[in-house]
Parts: sequence; C-alpha cells; structure tokens
Amino acid sequence: MIFLHINPSKRDTALFNKYIESGKQIFVLFYMEGCGPCNATRPEWSKIKSVLEKKYAHNNNIVVADVDQQLLNEIKYVSGVSGFPTMRYIAKKGKVSEEYEKSSVKSKDRSVDSFIEWIESKVKPYNLEHSKHVTKTRGHHVSRKRARVQRGGGKWSQKYRNSINCNRPKGFSQRQFCNAKKTRKMRR
Repeated sequence: MIFLHINPSKRDTALFNKYIESGKQIFVLFYMEGCGPCNATRPEWSKIKSVLEKKYAHNNNIVVADVDQQLLNEIKYVSGVSGFPTMRYIAKKGKVSEEYEKSSVKSKDRSVDSFIEWIESKVKPYNLEHSKHVTKTRGHHVSRKRARVQRGGGKWSQKYRNSINCNRPKGFSQRQFCNAKKTRKMRR
C-alpha cells in the first residue's frame, strides 16, 4: 500500500499521474487549506495509514493520497471537483471514477471507519462495472454534458429536488424542473 501527501511544496503530481496511468487503485482526498470541513476530514483520512498499513503491506496496487486543490490542474483524469473536501476512487488508468459521497457505503460520516469500509469494498471484489454510481471516461477528456452528470449536484440540491411537489410547483424554476422531469419520463 502506497501513501502520498501531495502539496504545493512537494509537487509529486508526476508520480501521482504515473500511478493513475499504471492502473493502480487510487483513493484520493482533494482538500483546500483553510477549509473547515477539510480540516476536520484530513486527520481521519490520515488514520487510514495506521489502520490498513499492515493488512495491505504487500499490495502495491493500492494508493491512498491527499492532494491540495492548488495542484488539481496538474493531475490527469480528474475533472468535476466542485467542492472540498472531495474523496474519489480512480481505477483502470483513469477510466473509472467514483466519489465517496455517491458510493454504496452506508454511513458517509467521514470517519476513518467509513473510509476503510469504502476502500475495502473497492479492493476486495474489484467489480466496478456493475456499480450504478461509477462514471466511465475516455482518457482524461470529459465532455461538458458528461461532466454535468458526473457532478450530481451534491446532497443539498438532491434534498431540494426531492422536496419539490410537482402537483403544485411554486414558481417558475419548480415548474421548469417538473416539466423537464415529465419529458424525461416520456423519452424512456
């Protein structure tokens, strides 16, 4: 198991890109200095090393990294990072990507236990083709339409969408949302 801490002073992005291109299973935390939620998540993320280091000591196919957001432009195969912290799984030379928030982990409380559950769910079966939230990309290019789908809007906008009553929409935006929803159903 390989652990990386990539910040502007180290600039290990070339090594990180090499790991992606070699097809390793990568679990990465993208953070921003001075961000409150990032500062709360990073200590839990760093505990992964002490918990899993012995168990996967001989498995050099797994990379756990944390990357400063200032270096996002230097990393290949990563797009659609719109908020911080963002935890992402990257595999198959960057062709498969899954965000922690969209994973099948039951408790997404950003604790070391939930991170380990997420990592072990990906490492053991390596059965990503059947996961419903996995985004496949071709190389490092992601079309605008696919990038919009990939972002997903986060959990707050999903709560808002679920709260809209299409029988009695309030205002133009909700009517527009309900009409788009109806046309999507008719296309199927």
